[in-house]
Amino acid sequence: MALENCTLCRGTGWKLVPRPDGAVGKVAVRCDCGIEERSTRVVERARIPKRYEHCDFESYSTDVGSTQPQRHSLQQAKLSAQAFVRDYPGSSEKGLLFMGASGVGKTHLAVAALKELIQRGHAGLFCDYRELLKEIQASYNPASESTEMRILEPIRSVEILVLDDLGASKPSDWVRDIVGIVLNARYNESRTTIVTSSYLDNPASEGEATRLPTGKLMPPTREDTLEQRIGSRMRSRLYEMCRTVEIFAPDFRREKTQAGRA
Repeated sequence: MALENCTLCRGTGWKLVPRPDGAVGKVAVRCDCGIEERSTRVVERARIPKRYEHCDFESYSTDVGSTQPQRHSLQQAKLSAQAFVRDYPGSSEKGLLFMGASGVGKTHLAVAALKELIQRGHAGLFCDYRELLKEIQASYNPASESTEMRILEPIRSVEILVLDDLGASKPSDWVRDIVGIVLNARYNESRTTIVTSSYLDNPASEGEATRLPTGKLMPPTREDTLEQRIGSRMRSRLYEMCRTVEIFAPDFRREKTQAGRA
């Protein structure tokens, strides 16, 4: 039922119900007709991309892993996110850092946590790390009406921030400076930050050793660490800001595609 057509609240979003304590009179409460509309507004205000607007804890699958350790990893990650939301703001941890390969559901859990906290009345914002850097770079154009600080201000000051895909952009002094501006500001003000990253602290080697024409054996390539992508100082800062939750599981997207072809 559309909000404006509701016979209970007559478009106001509030309805009168008997007092819960049994006393004479009625009290105003939120009308159920506005739940869907309010949910949509919550997603829009938090800048959650449409790709992730469906994400919640109920839809997060923990049965994708092909081995028991993988399924256990998914279950523990979900439990960690749910516990964080349940205890917020009383939790001793001021944030979460989800680490794992692409497609294991890091962003799904981060958005699920963000949405629940926002629906409880807390202010929150979703920020894609790469898009943030692009937006700041565009602000340097003389024709742009934005400025670096205007872009960064809500990200630095919002109560709860989801910083998605940290480390995804090629590291440079400028990139590390931007990361420092955001994380230091949030650290100093004890603000809650939920981070996702595909870069681990101890990534496994990939591929096989390669033998050069000279006969020299080259070791397999190794992924960068998160520290290499954002700098040792900021990685150290994250240890204080967030509880690290590593997820070891197969790529959800790949599993879904392969299942569809079977």
